[in-house]
Amino acid sequence: MGDMRRALDDVRLAMDRFMDVLNAEIESAQKTGLTEDKMKPQLIGYIAIKDSGKIYLDWAHHYISQAFNKEELEEEEEGPVS
Repeated sequence: MGDMRRALDDVRLAMDRFMDVLNAEIESAQKTGLTEDKMKPQLIGYIAIKDSGKIYLDWAHHYISQAFNKEELEEEEEGPVS
């Protein structure tokens, strides 16, 4: 595995971990009995961050494979950001 792919995998793993932490925060807030109105900004933020992360990774993959001719990325099967 090349350096570019490893670096992109590191970013993907970091984003996955960040999403896990956000999810845990939301679950914790739900357990404290926060109302739906107070939870809404957290849920909207969670979805926005998750979607943005997926878009970022998709574009990074695209530019690395196209602009830097990294065929090693073309073989990669991408999974969703959790």
